[in-house]
Amino acid sequence: MATKKQKEAQADTNLAFALIPFILAAIAFSLYHYAKLKAKYLTGPHARRVFDMGTNWEAMLRSSVMAFAYAAMAWLLYQRAPWTMVLSVPLGLVVLNWVGKVQAQAFLGVVVDYQQGLIYFPPNSESLDISDYLTILPVVRQFTTLDSVPLADVQRITRQAGKKVFLHGDFGSRRISFTNKLKRDECIHLITANGNGRVKVMAELE
Repeated sequence: MATKKQKEAQADTNLAFALIPFILAAIAFSLYHYAKLKAKYLTGPHARRVFDMGTNWEAMLRSSVMAFAYAAMAWLLYQRAPWTMVLSVPLGLVVLNWVGKVQAQAFLGVVVDYQQGLIYFPPNSESLDISDYLTILPVVRQFTTLDSVPLADVQRITRQAGKKVFLHGDFGSRRISFTNKLKRDECIHLITANGNGRVKVMAELE
């Protein structure tokens, strides 16, 4: 007869094997959504991309933690009530789709399209309020849809803490975060280039 420790070890092994297809599916969703984003935003010679590997790893870590937490919860529910798989599998595909979108956006990075006159970048949470967090869906929509502002509407750029860029204009303010100054300055250059030199770049704020 198996001991309690052996049963727990077997359960851990089963969970690990159950996570393998979950991880492969997450990778597939990420590649699929990135291919869609690339085809939509990086076509033509007028699109310029700023890719920061550091922010990509951060997004992958956050979304992977969320996916792992869901997979662990679904597995625990299955252990207690096998019928819950009928609900957890379809819902898991929805979660994986969200995870794939978040990771694909982070991998795309910041895109400056001179032909369309737009800057595309991963969204941030500053525009959300308490009602959005309570209803959840606006939060999900916010973090699975690229934000954008017109290049012509950017009036002022401020830099903060060495790695953050704040865009100011008629649209309000938007933040774009990087993990190093090189990528930050590359982004500022692309925004102010191509005849957009009227933008005021302010001194760095600590």
